[in-house]
Amino acid sequence: MKPTDNPSRHGMTRRGLFTATAATAVMGAVATVATAPLGRTLQAAAPKRVAGIQLYTVRESMAEDPLATLTALAAMGFKAVEFAGYQGVAPAQLRAWLDELGLAAPAAHVGPHELRDNPESLVEQAAVLGHEYLVMPWLGEDDRRTADQYRGWADVLNRAGELARAAGLKTGYHNHGFEFETVDGVLPLRLLLEETDPALVDFELDFFWARQAGFDITEVLSWAPERFTMAHIKDMSAEGEMVDVGTGVIDFAGLLASPEAEHIRHPFVEHDNPARPFRTAAIGRLNLDRALG
Repeated sequence: MKPTDNPSRHGMTRRGLFTATAATAVMGAVATVATAPLGRTLQAAAPKRVAGIQLYTVRESMAEDPLATLTALAAMGFKAVEFAGYQGVAPAQLRAWLDELGLAAPAAHVGPHELRDNPESLVEQAAVLGHEYLVMPWLGEDDRRTADQYRGWADVLNRAGELARAAGLKTGYHNHGFEFETVDGVLPLRLLLEETDPALVDFELDFFWARQAGFDITEVLSWAPERFTMAHIKDMSAEGEMVDVGTGVIDFAGLLASPEAEHIRHPFVEHDNPARPFRTAAIGRLNLDRALG
């Protein structure tokens, strides 16, 4: 990663640019929330949870101006973010911005090969940023053709998790749909749960991908409730398309209030390809807050 300490580019003096850039987007997003669909009547869940967002949702804005983007998300009421790359900004600078904005960063998505080949650097950066988890978010097709390959990635998670433990962190794994497709007679997500050390590795269940794969989310959580400490809060339409949180068919309030979900401490709003990212973020924050009670 390429750190930058130039305050004229990324320092807090950029706050003046917020009015002309992200502020416009966030004010428009917040204004639309009042008339946006709000989903079901929602019940209270665990009070220790706070609304977070996976920054991949606003990745183009993060690439252009990370400070303005984080400022906009904090203004919406988000209390936590999950990184998907640091945009070349030094971890110490990012941490200073997060602290000033009142944001926590409990997790970051990191590349599987980087976690395998360079875990020491990732752990050092995570410690500066206050992460609790380094999460493997994806496996390319060539890395997941056999059950033995999945076992190899479980070993990567365990080895990196052992290193992370010394810094007070864990590794994690985030699913898509392919982990619910049988490979060599086994279900990959179950294999990863069985082959990773619970003391070192937790899981981040993506509700959308589990549901789209045809699995009941509560059932998946029941496989190892204590291992699912993070979740991606992504909604699905009746036709199976990804939509803004609270506008689809997934009952987040019921799921998050279920006994199977009691160990989920970090719920993150996400949409992979939103047409209007800040509007999607604002609607997601409102509906996740309502689901959390």
